[in-house]
Amino acid sequence: MRVATLMVLVVSLGLPGCRQHVLQDGAYDVRLVEPLRDDCQLAAQSEVFARGTLLTAGHIVRFSSEYLGAELAGTYRYGLEEMTLDATLANVRTRLRGQDCQVDTVAVAMDTVTQSPVRFTGQLNYQFTSKSNDACSCRFFFRFEATRAGGP
Repeated sequence: MRVATLMVLVVSLGLPGCRQHVLQDGAYDVRLVEPLRDDCQLAAQSEVFARGTLLTAGHIVRFSSEYLGAELAGTYRYGLEEMTLDATLANVRTRLRGQDCQVDTVAVAMDTVTQSPVRFTGQLNYQFTSKSNDACSCRFFFRFEATRAGGP
């Protein structure tokens, strides 16, 4: 009996401690599905829906977006193929409401659901805050779809 217990212990120690998720790492093209709020007038700007790169390590996930150079970090929700990520950017120059803006902070939040190994959907929220120019403070919240670049 001790040999069997020892074997189970040895085998279990050799197993990876991190759960594997079905969504593949790599480059993803982000596409607008539905704008929910667009105070910033960004829905028509194609550069907002830029490519991003997904990288996972167990339950920890990172998404690097080409738009504003945002580096979102987060986790998979426990027991689900859903991710929640966020980032805060400071001192950003961008175009909002048709004008060039220098914003103090940009808060970015992303919630996703895996649809297949090469596709995920979700909601993305950008909140731009400027202390010096109220016209440069706005929010863009939308539903999106991300498909692995070079995929179906």
